[in-house]
Amino acid sequence: MDYTEETDRFVIRLDPGDEVLESLATVREEASVTGGFFTGIGAVDRVTLGHYDVEAQEYHEETFEGEFEVTAFSGNVGPDKIHAHIQVGERDFSTMGGHCSGARVSGTFEIVLLPTETTLTHRPDDTTGLDVFDI
Repeated sequence: MDYTEETDRFVIRLDPGDEVLESLATVREEASVTGGFFTGIGAVDRVTLGHYDVEAQEYHEETFEGEFEVTAFSGNVGPDKIHAHIQVGERDFSTMGGHCSGARVSGTFEIVLLPTETTLTHRPDDTTGLDVFDI
């Protein structure tokens, strides 16, 4: 992984074998980012997708392995949490996506992280069971 800090953003490049969420956490810690939004594209060979069941208040997760193009990756980062969603495409051009609990880079992965002035901490929401922004 390598990254550079610009005036108002971080540009991040991940390499084969890098874990996407762990790499974002490293940038967050090294650069003291307390809030921000990110977007990215790339390729992964393993991805863990989740779908939240509001009624049961739990995530259902499944891990997939193969050759996937990341057609969309977005989310937010705070001091206590990284919340990411991902969409991946397969060889037959079908796609799948959801909450991203993990992804391993196969080729490259490019992310732009835009820090915010607001610290994005989370608190539990009693109605949904989700962690929501505490703003």
